[in-house]
Amino acid sequence: RQRTNVNAGQKQQICQHKVHLYLSLADTRNWAKTTLEIEVGTTTMHDILKSSEKWLAVTADSVDTIKSRHCKHPEMEDALFMWFTEVRGRGAAVNDKMLLEKGCVLGERLSVQDFAYSKGWLANFKSRQGINHHLHGEAASADMTAIVAGHAELQQTLADYSPDNIYNFDETDLFYKLGPSGTLATAPIAGHKKSKEHITVALFCNASGTNLRKPIVIACTKRPRCFGKTFQPTLYTEYFSNAKAWTTIEICTFDRDLHFQGQQCILLLDNASSHAVTGMQLTNLKLHFLPPCTTSSIQRL
Repeated sequence: RQRTNVNAGQKQQICQHKVHLYLSLADTRNWAKTTLEIEVGTTTMHDILKSSEKWLAVTADSVDTIKSRHCKHPEMEDALFMWFTEVRGRGAAVNDKMLLEKGCVLGERLSVQDFAYSKGWLANFKSRQGINHHLHGEAASADMTAIVAGHAELQQTLADYSPDNIYNFDETDLFYKLGPSGTLATAPIAGHKKSKEHITVALFCNASGTNLRKPIVIACTKRPRCFGKTFQPTLYTEYFSNAKAWTTIEICTFDRDLHFQGQQCILLLDNASSHAVTGMQLTNLKLHFLPPCTTSSIQRL
C-alpha cells in the first residue's frame, strides 16, 4: 500500500468526526477516504484516535504540519520566526544563510549554549514553521486595482471575438551564455562575472491553440557564423536581426495574412516600449495594450 501523509488538520477532522458520531474504526476509515480523499491504514487510524486530545488541540497555524518535530529551544525559534515574519512583511528576500546567522545572534542573546546551528536544524525549523521557497515572477509588483480594472476591460473588449480570433503575444530573453550560479567544491572559489549576452524569443498564438505561429527570434547579427552555410533559421522561426523594427514588420505581416483570409482578430500586447508602434494602418487586426505591471496576472502565455 502506498504511504499516505496525513497532516495535523486532517487528523483533527478525523477525531472531531469520530467524537461527534461515535463511529467504528472501519466507518471512520471509510469517511476519511470519501470525504478527505486519504486512505488511512487501520493501525495509523488507531494511533490517531488514541491521541485525540493532542489533535483536537491543534491550532489554526499548525493544521498543515505533517510531522511534529521536537524543538530544543522554542524561545529562540519563536524569536527567529518573528524576525522572519517581520522581514518578509517588508517584502525583503530571506535565504538560508540569513536565517542561520540571525539564529546565532538570537541564540547568544537568549543564552543558548552547546547548540549547533546546522543545516539539519535549519531544515527542521523551516518544516516546523512551514517556510518554503516562494518567489515567482513579477506578481508582487502588480497593482491590484489596475488588475481588477484591466480584467473587466479585457472581458468587455474580447466579448465580440471568438477564441480562434484572440491572439496573445509576449516575449522573453534567452541568456544562452549564462552559466550556473553555484558549484560543488572542496574550498571556496571566486565567482565570475555573469554573461548578459542574450537573444529575444517571442511567442505568438491564439486563445484556442489552433494557430501556433512560429517563434520569433531577435538576435544581434543577420546571420551568425554558428549557422553555417546550409542552416536556414527561417524554416523554424521568424528570424530578425533588427532590434527596433521587428515588431512593426511582424504585426504588418500578420495583418496582411488576416486580410487575405478575411478574418478580424485582436492581438493582446503588454506596454513594453518595443511594442509602441505608430503610423500603421491595420485593416484586419486590432491591438489591445494591457495596463502597466499587470501582465503577470492578466496576460498568461
